[in-house]
Amino acid sequence: MAKIEITWSKLIPLKKEYVEKLGDFGGVYRISKKSEDGKYYVSFVGSAENIKVKLLRHLSDEEPDTRFRQYLSQGGDFSFRYAQSSDKGVQQAIERQMYKHYIPEYNPEEPKSSLDIEANLN
Repeated sequence: MAKIEITWSKLIPLKKEYVEKLGDFGGVYRISKKSEDGKYYVSFVGSAENIKVKLLRHLSDEEPDTRFRQYLSQGGDFSFRYAQSSDKGVQQAIERQMYKHYIPEYNPEEPKSSLDIEANLN
């Protein structure tokens, strides 16, 4: 199994005004919600050719009516972190690793990947 080192962003509020400040780049992301105990729990993981566009879609009415969209519409203290990667195969492999690690409640199914890599998730 190949290991790669990726650089994660700081925790950023999942609000339109923060997402719009992002550049145009691909990579992986995870969305977390702050619970009553003050900790953030990952509820969704994803990858995208353009993270800004994908996150804005999650926040818009364009997002299909999924359990995750309903979850976001309930409100709360949501944040996200991202790591840049232009390689689609690497994106998919990291997304799959995040899915297995965090077991996010709002991903409909385990992401597929043909690569077997391990990346740092912190």
